[in-house]
Amino acid sequence: MKTIRLNRSTTAVAISTILLSQMGAAEAATTLSVQATADTFISSYSAQANSDLSSFGAMMISAKVADPLQGISEARSMENIVAYNTASIKSGFDTQYGAGNWHVTDVQLKFYTNFDIPGVPANNNQFNVPTHGAFNLSLLSNNSWFNPATAGATGLDNGDVTWNSVYAGGKYSSLFTGQVAEGTFNYTDYPTGNANGTTDCFSVADSCDPRRWDLALTSALTNGISSGGYLSFHGAAADDHVVYLINQLTKPGAHPQIFISAEANPAAVPLPAAMWMFLSGVLGYLGLSDRRSSFWKIKAVA
Repeated sequence: MKTIRLNRSTTAVAISTILLSQMGAAEAATTLSVQATADTFISSYSAQANSDLSSFGAMMISAKVADPLQGISEARSMENIVAYNTASIKSGFDTQYGAGNWHVTDVQLKFYTNFDIPGVPANNNQFNVPTHGAFNLSLLSNNSWFNPATAGATGLDNGDVTWNSVYAGGKYSSLFTGQVAEGTFNYTDYPTGNANGTTDCFSVADSCDPRRWDLALTSALTNGISSGGYLSFHGAAADDHVVYLINQLTKPGAHPQIFISAEANPAAVPLPAAMWMFLSGVLGYLGLSDRRSSFWKIKAVA
């Protein structure tokens, strides 16, 4: 049997090093972003249920409500769909950290709106009146609603993505099948909604009330980013009153964006529960044992 004598302070430093390595003591994360590749929205409104809405300048997440302020008595729901190409983001992280030598730490979607004052309607009566409330964002497993080769700078969809083609047994009836929930969010007057449609989103940066929505780091999301693929997100009402107008790619200077942060090396493997119990016991011993002793002993097999 061999006895190893360790100075107490040295042991504490060694254990702290183990703990820090498990807590992600690494270099600061890097954040990269891209604008959307394609975006659209679908509306249950009878006059729009069969219409392509990918070039309106804005899209909407709305509960099933009417717009009496603009003469619309029919209650109508609206949902948006936005896609991002993460190829350049993957390439950027590979260049900085080495191919595959990084892990995602945060993902945010950034949406702008130039009609952000509750109760003040958009100029177009095909939109409902902005109202605060909750909405859901989900990651689609299906990117068939747009063609990257033809989406272009204006982000147009295939031209046949409509409410009825999704919800009435049409071509895209499976579009939302298998979608993964990425969070429920609260559209409120934050930071301070003041855009009323006259705001110039193009010449004044971040003037159309931008908001960032922090997504859950699901395996479907992080795997999609790691492969540099397309990510399509679906936004829908989570209550019976939310109305959230979001600018599309056809609105200059206020395009939907995605921000992805990553750090070097794969995510740390969690320590087994038994190891945490051992370290906890050792730290307790270091702090509570006889202060008159400046050394403690670990016995190991010779």
